[in-house]
Amino acid sequence: YIETLLLRGSELPAEAREQYLRTCLQHCRSLGRRVAELFELSKLESGQTVLQAEPFCLAELINDLLQNYTIAAQSRGVTLHLADNADRQAQVLADIGLIERVLQNLIDNALRHTPSGGRVELMVSAAGSAVHVQVRDNGHGIPSADLPHIFERYWTKPAPDVDAASAQSTGLGLAIARRILELHGS
Repeated sequence: YIETLLLRGSELPAEAREQYLRTCLQHCRSLGRRVAELFELSKLESGQTVLQAEPFCLAELINDLLQNYTIAAQSRGVTLHLADNADRQAQVLADIGLIERVLQNLIDNALRHTPSGGRVELMVSAAGSAVHVQVRDNGHGIPSADLPHIFERYWTKPAPDVDAASAQSTGLGLAIARRILELHGS
């Protein structure tokens, strides 16, 4: 697209030039996300990331995140909420920034793969000294044959009912989430 703009920019109608520029911008943003995620995963795997563990209420962090995702969910026609029966008092000792990153990756995936009219629900429950978080949606699901691959770097499989703009994934989000949870002994 850039080469075409450089070679034929003045010959192209304004509408075509604008579309080419929008496409370039979209690809630049995608590349920027991939590079940032590669650096993040590299730091996690090399041991350069040091946990800054502190006690915090997991439901409060989730509520803050859900507020940040409200507009994105509404624009996709998806209901996003914390389950009514979630343990709103569950405390964890963890790196809040890294756990936030895990939750962002899971919510991003759920929103990307939930059709309009669908719902994404987060659940927090305590079981002894462990705290469990579930992100549930009514999207198309993951075929059982694909489950062994979802934490592999770069592994993506576009869903048949997800449009191309929404399906953009670097294939690194779940690998990052897994590594963060491993650092927490989870």
